[in-house]
Amino acid sequence: MVGILITGHGHFATGLGSSLQLITGITENVALVDFEADHSTDTLKANLHAAMDSLKDCDGILVLSDLAGGSPFNNASMCMAERPDQRIEVLAGTNLPMIIEGASMMAAYDDPLELAETLIPTGKDYIVRFELVKHEDEADEDGI
Repeated sequence: MVGILITGHGHFATGLGSSLQLITGITENVALVDFEADHSTDTLKANLHAAMDSLKDCDGILVLSDLAGGSPFNNASMCMAERPDQRIEVLAGTNLPMIIEGASMMAAYDDPLELAETLIPTGKDYIVRFELVKHEDEADEDGI
């Protein structure tokens, strides 16, 4: 099983974790690390290491972060480099459909890279734009 660690700015992680729990009920092997305004990057990194420690019994860890190049992503990447004995993958651009699918499928995977590669298309596919289509009323020739 691959564990999932969600991280991001503000309450990104706990907000998405709350949504995940509401929709799926899944909380096991999911860790949440917020990067709040009063946190230093040292605090963030320590919290990420603690979350990774909590998932140590998993076959690997998939970190889902908000922004590439942001502090949560960068520090998760540094933690990954500091843990060569753990299989860890870090993704950015996370959205709720990725998290729901990942949590629903994590038991079927033992490689975080394979789970990451499965979730990337899901994240992209669920970015959609609503388009209102206007239909002209078609008058029936019989008046009915």
